Amino acid sequence: MFSTTRWTIIQQAAQKDSQFGKDAWAQIVQKYWNPLYFFARQQGLATQDAEDATQEFLMQMIDGELLNAADPARGRFRNYLLTAWKRFLIDQHRSGNRLRRGGLIKHEPIHSDRGEERMLNVVSKNTAPDDAFARGWATAIIDEARSRLRSDYAASGRYQTYDRLIPLLTQTVTTLQYDQLAKELQLSQGAVKVAMHRIRQRFGESLREVVAETVDDPADIGTELNDLLGILSQPEFQK
Repeated sequence: MFSTTRWTIIQQAAQKDSQFGKDAWAQIVQKYWNPLYFFARQQGLATQDAEDATQEFLMQMIDGELLNAADPARGRFRNYLLTAWKRFLIDQHRSGNRLRRGGLIKHEPIHSDRGEERMLNVVSKNTAPDDAFARGWATAIIDEARSRLRSDYAASGRYQTYDRLIPLLTQTVTTLQYDQLAKELQLSQGAVKVAMHRIRQRFGESLREVVAETVDDPADIGTELNDLLGILSQPEFQK
């Protein structure tokens, strides 16, 4: 559905009265709620305050104030979003405005308890706010790539293969593990090795597809992938 660039989706989301605009907006919220929330928490905001600030910021976006100001000439969208988020938090602190609670998108599945849980898995107490935002973004990209891959395997009746192999995606699989997998999946060890190779290859393709939707220029895909791998390779980053 969204085989377009991130800036195109932003423009579509600005058409909030259309179903396509609502779908585009829901995708933006899905990918960026956690990064924004992570940043706010690392800035010292309490759990509820961080949630309220994130909700308020996104409400202002859907109202058109920030979406209309979005400009592809400014570069990558996540950099624009982070800059706008920092400015928003500073303005809120200076004005002492009371943040509105709830009312973002009623069907939005992400809640503060889940955001807090995810944050504790990828952010340490000493993580800088900018790094927390980056890790939130990386986690969202990985989650989306896995979700698409899971849907593909389920659609072809191979969910069990996905379920057993995906935890081993980045690991070196031992002969003993291959033997066990062969018994569980009722395949030969050779077939399991082929399946492992294919799921890694397809995950890479899925990851590239998701990243491609976050940039305006296809030439930036490689840079974003390198940034993503750099974030994931940090010693303290936990999946």
